[in-house]
Amino acid sequence: MKKILLTTTLLAAAGFSLAAAVAETENKSANKSADGAKAGEVPQLSKEEERKLAEFRAELDIGRNMAGRLVAYYGEFNDEPLNGYLNLVGNYVAQQGPFADRRYMIKLLNSESVNAFACPGGYILVTMGALRQAENEAELAAILGHESAHVGNRHMMKTLLSMDKEKLDQAAKASASKPDPSAASRMRKRVQVTEQSEAAKTLARYLGSTSVAGLSIIAAAKAGLGLILEKGLDHKLEFEADQEGVKYAVAAGYDPKALSNFLGRLVARQKILNTKTLEKTHPKPAERRARVEQLLVQMKADTITGAKGVQRFAAMQQRMPVAASRKNSEKTAETEAVKGK
Repeated sequence: MKKILLTTTLLAAAGFSLAAAVAETENKSANKSADGAKAGEVPQLSKEEERKLAEFRAELDIGRNMAGRLVAYYGEFNDEPLNGYLNLVGNYVAQQGPFADRRYMIKLLNSESVNAFACPGGYILVTMGALRQAENEAELAAILGHESAHVGNRHMMKTLLSMDKEKLDQAAKASASKPDPSAASRMRKRVQVTEQSEAAKTLARYLGSTSVAGLSIIAAAKAGLGLILEKGLDHKLEFEADQEGVKYAVAAGYDPKALSNFLGRLVARQKILNTKTLEKTHPKPAERRARVEQLLVQMKADTITGAKGVQRFAAMQQRMPVAASRKNSEKTAETEAVKGK
């Protein structure tokens, strides 16, 4: 396998996802200002540059707000080595795709449902349930590759921008049953900062030429949350993310059959796993696996040798708490053993 060069220090210094693009646009603006001053001209961004800058900032703010709401809803499992590991693998795999300049913030959700979420701007959230069902690092890499493909291709952002006001309102209502993060002090500040940010002021102007003129950061985040938890993205986008995720992981040196194996395990364990949320918002695991198998044939996967990364993954997996279902079964076994005596 190729050496993983990223470090958590680099991730922190680089920022997340579109932050680099924002900086690049702002630097261009500064350079243009300097050139204009020399020539005696009034420096001014073009309409296209203003639109891109507003878009970059809006995407980051929408994604941050969506991620904050998901964390408030599910809860976050904080473990520094485990979080560092997830970010290391996820960012390395994502760098193998066509959006290598993007950075991602990956968090582990305290939920036993099997799922993962990609929010605009580079915020990726994985459930403990999904991590428990994976058997090696190659499978984790494919899962994170899938989510980074969603972000890189801007699947959620494009979906939001394609929806009219009525559909956006419906999507926002679908998330109304989820706890409002502003009720928690740790989330209240984050939401307030988002509402007051420069992006909130420029987003309406950016969206002025679209069908959702006047859409606010908060409204977009609520609509995005409704899509992520209730309706899901178009199935074509999910299949595309599967295909891209496999390619990213293979380019990173991982076993090409990893995602197929993971999906096959979900199919085999469907009756005992909590996959309701996943299947409500994604195509059936069996159908996804069939599509991935077709891709593997095209890629001649049998001729590709990839790493699985079993030991390091197992060590990190053990940092999670014992699942409640396992605790209950162990407690029952202990009780039965005592009765037997």
